[in-house]
Order: sequence, then C-alpha cells, then structure tokens
Amino acid sequence: MTTRGSDRGAAMVDLLTQDGRIVTMDEAQAGRLGYATGAAEGQDWSFLYPLESRERIETLFAEGSAEPRVVALHLRDASGALVPVSAVAERIETDQDGSCLVLHKWPSGGALDEVARLAEEREVISGILAASDDAGWCMEWTDPVDLSAPEQEIIRQVFENGPRWRFCNRAMAHLYRTPEGEDFNARPVHETFPRTRENEGFIRRLIRASFDINGTPSRDLRYDGVYIEVENDVRGHIRGNHLYRMWGTVRDVSKHMRRAAVLKDEIDRLTGVIAALPDPLLVLDRTGAVLMSNHAAEELFGLSSDAIAARGLADLVDAALSIDALFEAAGAQVLDHLRRPLTAKAMHPEGQLKVEVTARIFDHGGHDLLALILRAQRRVPVLVEPSTAFGTDRVTG
Repeated sequence: MTTRGSDRGAAMVDLLTQDGRIVTMDEAQAGRLGYATGAAEGQDWSFLYPLESRERIETLFAEGSAEPRVVALHLRDASGALVPVSAVAERIETDQDGSCLVLHKWPSGGALDEVARLAEEREVISGILAASDDAGWCMEWTDPVDLSAPEQEIIRQVFENGPRWRFCNRAMAHLYRTPEGEDFNARPVHETFPRTRENEGFIRRLIRASFDINGTPSRDLRYDGVYIEVENDVRGHIRGNHLYRMWGTVRDVSKHMRRAAVLKDEIDRLTGVIAALPDPLLVLDRTGAVLMSNHAAEELFGLSSDAIAARGLADLVDAALSIDALFEAAGAQVLDHLRRPLTAKAMHPEGQLKVEVTARIFDHGGHDLLALILRAQRRVPVLVEPSTAFGTDRVTG
C-alpha cells in the first residue's frame, strides 16, 4: 500500500448503508488503501471491513444515536493487510438509501486514538451496567449543588437545580414500571423521586455522610402510582464545594418492610399473651440466664423485668436441681404423660415462698431454651404503687 505524504492529514471517508452496502469511498481512502477510485462502491462492508469492525458498525446502527461517536476500527487494504484507524461515525438519513453512517477515519497513532479508547471503555462499562440485574442510576444537575450553603438550602438545590438522569439501566426502568416505549432516562427526575418529607430526610442523611453511604432508605414513586420503600447505595462526585452528580444502586425493600410489620404485630400479640399469663413464667438459657419474664413473675419476685433479667436462676429460685439437671429432667418427660411438678422456693420479698415448678424445653434458632412455670402454693397478695410507671413497678406481696 502506498501513502501520499501530501494528504497524510486528510480524513478517509466512506458512506455505509444499514443493509451492509458501501455507497461511496472517497479518493483519499482509495489512494491510501491502494484501490482504484470507485472500486468499493456497491460492495458489501466485508470488502473494506473485517468481521470485528463490521460488528462494531452494526452496533452503531443499532444504537440509533444522532450524536457523533468515536470508535476504533480496522480497514482492509488492496493487499489484504489490516490497517488500524480511529473513526468518527455520524448517523444521517438519505432519500435514496435511508439510514446511513458517514465514517471519517485517520490512521491510528494520533490524538484521536485516546478518544476512541475512552469511548470504547465507556461503552464496555455502560454495557455491563445495562446488563446488570441491580437497578443502577446516575443523577446530575444543570447547576451544580453548592455544598457550602446551609443544609436546608442544599436540600432545596438538590430538588430544584435541574436534576436529570444521566444514566439508568434496564433494571431501573423495570423497577419503576416505566411505561411501554418510554425511555426512563428521558423522564423528569421528580416523577419517581419527588420532593417529600421522606426524601428530604434521605438527602439530609447523604449530606451528613458526604454523599458516601450504603443502605440508606428513601420513598420513591413508581409510574403505576405506587410508592415503594427502597434502599440506596450512593456515591457523589464532588469538586471543590459543588456536587455535580451522584450515582448508585437501588433495591426495593417494600415486601421486606411489609413482612417486618407483620412479624412485629405477631411478636406484640404473643408478648401480650405471655405477659397476661396468670402464672409466673421464666425463660432461661443453658447458663441459667433469664431471657424473658412476665408480669406474674414480676409480682412473685417483687422485681421489674429488667431486675429479673440481671439475676440468674440461682438468685431467684432455690431449687434442688441445677440448671443442667432442670434441662435434663424437662427433656426426659414424655408429652402424653402427666408432668410431675418439682418443688422449690422462690425469693419473695417477704421471704422464701414455696412454689411448684413445671418445665418444658423448646428450640429457638437452633438453641435449647427452658420455659419455667412457677405456681405458688399459697396466694400471693399483690400491692402495686399507682404512681409508678407501667413495666417498671416495684411490686410487693
């Protein structure tokens, strides 16, 4: 291949159709590649471009962007050798051939190479993010947010300084139920991230964490009109005292929060049942530590639940059996046989009080716990001082 020194800086230009044809190739390109003028016209792309470059060109057509793109390609010269080039690709519409690409190319080794390399890296990273199952987003502002302002002013600017989506992937569009045929990235930010009290609190937490935080909650609005509870991992691009953009991933935790609410209701109900049991109840682990007690136990020992928890079984009940022996005895009992109570003495404020003890082992998270019912053999009179707060009463019998 011969290269003309006089036109070394001129671009090599050709015009390609979307159906795989070469419409034109200029004289500069023909001369550099060793072809006769017009030799490539009407030929398939493969006449000039190897497979990898053809696939890259197909991607440019598929993207449908009107913005010029810088890409690295190879050309095949008349001898069959491959010539690396950096190209600026521009999408145009023609009356005769429809959608076409105009490719302006220069031999590799110039300043355009770095642009092509960075553009390719951006494409790879964007492709990875687009294919991710995690909802990823990037927001930027027309006017950067002044972080030297008071906190409430920063919050105002976040919502009012022209926020827009810089990049959101398909998982993000799916999460927010983007209408069919709509581009989530082209939609206004406030449609899914409105200025609400919850979201102002979200921004306030970001400000105090210097826009570097994991698992922070916000309340977002889907396009079907449903609010969802989400958690965000967020990072910010701050230069000087200005926030230019922030990005991160978002997870829908609505179902987990609904489940947590259901579990809390169940726990509250069960706790209420346990508290209302007429017989004193202690729940113990294998060390003898008290993990739970009910109101009847507080009345029996004349102690608050916190004070009971601070003591071990030996400080509350004078039993003939150790905690290990109690576990062993409870485990040896058969459910369809009548349980035979053990006799022990509870440390009542008036002195030791004789009680009958029944026990059962149950599993909690893979650990054996012991439920003890203490039934006094005589009625314990109860006196509660009315001025004390519920749950912290000092009870005397």
